[in-house]
Amino acid sequence: MALSPYEETILDFDHIAKKQPELFTAEDRADFAQLEATFPEDVEEISNAIALWCESHPHIKGAIFDLPVEESASVRAGGGRDTPMTGKEAKETTENIVRESIPPTNQNSPPPQTKSVNWNQAAD
Repeated sequence: MALSPYEETILDFDHIAKKQPELFTAEDRADFAQLEATFPEDVEEISNAIALWCESHPHIKGAIFDLPVEESASVRAGGGRDTPMTGKEAKETTENIVRESIPPTNQNSPPPQTKSVNWNQAAD
C-alpha cells in the first residue's frame, strides 16, 4: 500500500530530524516542540502543521525537498506499509522527534564557573 502524501511529509521530516540534526537550531527545536504539543492524533493535521512550520524554516524545507528519491523511499520501508499510519503513530513520531532532539545533559559535568569577586577591591 502506498503512503499518502501526509504520511510522506511526516516520515520525511522525521528522517531529516534524525539524519541531519545540525539543521535544527536550539530555537528551531524549541519552536517545533511548542507546536508539537498542540498536535491532535490526526495524520492530515499533523502533516499540514509540519508543512506550514517548514514554510518559516526554509533550510529544513529545502533539506526535505533535496532528499534523494531512493533515500526518501527507504524511509518508507520496502514495499510500503500494509496499513495507513494512524493518528496515534503520527503523534508518537513527532513526540519522538522532540524527545530525541533535546541534547542530553551530562550528569557528571562540573557546575558552571562563576566569577569570584574580590570585595575589598570592589569597595574602592
